[in-house]
Amino acid sequence: MTANLDCELVLDTAYFRRWLAAAHRLFERDSARLTALDAAIGDGDHGANMVRGFQAVTAGVVQTPQACPGDLLTQAGTTLTNSVGGASGPLFGMALRRTGKRLGAEPAVSAEQFAAALRAGAQAVGKLGGAVPGDATLLDALLPALDVLDRELAAGATVLGALEAARAAALDGADATGPMQASKGRASYLGERSIGHQDAGANSVVLLFEALTMAADPQGQPEPVVTPEQGEDTRSAGAPAVRAGGRVGVVLVSHSSEVAESTAALAAAMVGSGDLAPVRAAGGTDDGRIGTSAELIHAAALEVDQGHGVAVLCDMGSAVLTVRALLGDTDGRTMPADTRIVDAPFVEGAVGVVVTASAGADLDMVVAAGEDARTYRKG
Repeated sequence: MTANLDCELVLDTAYFRRWLAAAHRLFERDSARLTALDAAIGDGDHGANMVRGFQAVTAGVVQTPQACPGDLLTQAGTTLTNSVGGASGPLFGMALRRTGKRLGAEPAVSAEQFAAALRAGAQAVGKLGGAVPGDATLLDALLPALDVLDRELAAGATVLGALEAARAAALDGADATGPMQASKGRASYLGERSIGHQDAGANSVVLLFEALTMAADPQGQPEPVVTPEQGEDTRSAGAPAVRAGGRVGVVLVSHSSEVAESTAALAAAMVGSGDLAPVRAAGGTDDGRIGTSAELIHAAALEVDQGHGVAVLCDMGSAVLTVRALLGDTDGRTMPADTRIVDAPFVEGAVGVVVTASAGADLDMVVAAGEDARTYRKG
């Protein structure tokens, strides 16, 4: 059966659509288990978050079909970043987005190309989260799986055989996170008490590799039912404290104070129970009218600056002009170093920027996450 499947296996857009659909079903199946793993040392929302994210991915595949694997996975990664709270969205979103960009515009890719693209995605995740092997994170499942995938392909294994071996390596890697002491994420707050608990993200990597093998069979791949009830929100309320060391700050500039404040609240809600990056709304004029205020924007930028740069999103052109004037101001209103305007739609861009900044990404990654929102299509 494996051989028959593999001789027909083409890594084209249809295959990757099947992969995302299979991942959606697996996260639905294992949501409770993932949540239980996360509840022991984290926020207890990982399973629901992954279901919510892949529900949105599945809907996006239907609503906005992509012509090549690279565009499909880039879209999926951006969707995860903007639809999943906590660290899961930006981390898994970054992995898929970077994988997709590495694949480019080819209508079909080789297994070696896909393996190299996944490796680029893993490297981006490590940079985003500041994690290395042994930190009890998703990398402890992902990197061993990629090592085995490369080795099996180099040895002449079939594509499906290599993927199955990679899945087994991911499972071993996820199991190995149990004896580790977590040093990243909310689990790290527990210190030695995190020992003895597997990482939920590493177990999600196992499901993604399982989905890769499932996608090899074009038959028996029914589309999952997308309903509003799936992925019920279990995130806790409240704004957590900012992590030591600082992160990229975010300023949301709108002509309306209400729009700026509500967009900031929406973006913060998407972070959920994760650590929220510094975000300030700078909407309206000093006296509450419609417009923009250089003084409000300048004060907000200074307030969010933690020494890692400031990303500014604007709702309309005149707001951009106000920020540009501030960046070139010679009258003593010095903006923080590395302040950059993000060329992105206001609401979608704000969500991507705030979620990614909250995960600890550097300024380049934060800006890229916002600008990816320019590719969204809604019709």
